[in-house]
Amino acid sequence: MPRRERSLAGVVRAAEEVLRQNRVDHVFVGAISVIVFGEPRTTRDVDILVRIPEEKVSRVVRDFHRRGFFASDYDLRAAIRERAHCTIEDRRGPLRIDLAWIADPTAERALRTRVGVRWRGITIPVSAPEHTIVMKLKYGSPQDVEDALGILAEQWAELDFPGMRAFARSQRVGTSLAGLVRKGKALKDMAGSLSRYASAKTVKESLDRAREVEH
Repeated sequence: MPRRERSLAGVVRAAEEVLRQNRVDHVFVGAISVIVFGEPRTTRDVDILVRIPEEKVSRVVRDFHRRGFFASDYDLRAAIRERAHCTIEDRRGPLRIDLAWIADPTAERALRTRVGVRWRGITIPVSAPEHTIVMKLKYGSPQDVEDALGILAEQWAELDFPGMRAFARSQRVGTSLAGLVRKGKALKDMAGSLSRYASAKTVKESLDRAREVEH
């Protein structure tokens, strides 16, 4: 009987188990951060920034193999030397893990400001919402901007706006962030108005029903 296809949560759990077990510095970024802090979306990629010492490569590859993934010792070592990406394929489904090396100040910042989040029964280190918003604006595709707006809307009350603005300026997307914040505030105000209208309407309907009972 064929094994059931592994879910996104299952792939994330397996990756976290392997990296944590081998004490590898890492942080989940990209779509996983969007899903955790913003709105649900589909993805085939589990993007993780990592720093794997070369002496741990064989153990990391072995542990991915044991969990049903295809991982290449050669590819992983080459990626370390070249500070490049390495893809690990899931044998039980179409999803894949994309390991990228922490090799520049932006990636270092993602690791330094990561947030531990409980998601689908496991605690994982995730790129902070402020960091993810700014990087999405830097990438700049329509989907990236939509992802950034979703996180902004969901995390509005918890965001470090001064820190996020400073990071945005360093990435040369300060103007884009200002525009996104204006749009997010407009949507938030609109949602508040609709909520107040719905509450007032509910109260009026309750009073009308009470009057009908009295008569």
